[in-house]
Amino acid sequence: MNRYETIYIVNPNLDADSLGEVIAKFSGLIQKLKGYIVKINEWGKRKLAYEVKRFDKGYYVVLDFCGHPGMVKELERNLKLDDRILKYLTVKIDEEVDPEDLRVTEHQKEEGMEEGRSESTEGE
Repeated sequence: MNRYETIYIVNPNLDADSLGEVIAKFSGLIQKLKGYIVKINEWGKRKLAYEVKRFDKGYYVVLDFCGHPGMVKELERNLKLDDRILKYLTVKIDEEVDPEDLRVTEHQKEEGMEEGRSESTEGE
């Protein structure tokens, strides 16, 4: 499996329920295509560098996942067909990645961040 990162910009005028539905749709698609989601990072609403479909702001979502090259084509096809998506871009991060190793690595990073937070609050 290869590791990919897709960033997509969602219509900023969607309510929280619709936004959650969009994120769930594309993460569910990856799981349906037998991929593995490493992380979903919501950057939130930000100003665009230029207008896209008459919008000057957009809601950014970064999707880090593992899968086969055919999966990327299907994901991008679905992103293109969804009117709520303003723009998207997929980048291949790595080749021949083991999803289990990624799961362990991400879990260790999260634990390290939590320990760092608790240590910084204890010193205050």
